[in-house]
Amino acid sequence: MWGQFVVRHPVFPEIKSTSPDGRFQIRVAVWEARNSLWVESPAIYNAISQAVLLTFQSEMWSLDKAEWKTSEVVDITLRKYPGNHTPIELKATIDCEKQTAKLRSCPAVPLAELERLLESRLTWN
Repeated sequence: MWGQFVVRHPVFPEIKSTSPDGRFQIRVAVWEARNSLWVESPAIYNAISQAVLLTFQSEMWSLDKAEWKTSEVVDITLRKYPGNHTPIELKATIDCEKQTAKLRSCPAVPLAELERLLESRLTWN
């Protein structure tokens, strides 16, 4: 819930990026936060089993960029709406096979802990 609206995304319909071997997908649920400001709430799926590997509890996380390093590892760049925080964006390295995530200066954590870790890195203005 943000302000006056509640956004719910039971499915992530748009495939934003696929791993080189096709096993993993980054999908987004796109919604307009305010006039011409779009948020792309991400999720990572196993494309073969359709298992959801990563979702965020907050729909305010938005995917800015995804860059596959290998067939299992992807760097994602995220920001959190409304954006009144530093740093402006955070980059996480996701190992889809191991189901872990890593930020620049910390050890890998299970994907279920990524959102908490990202939140701890933000300073709100």
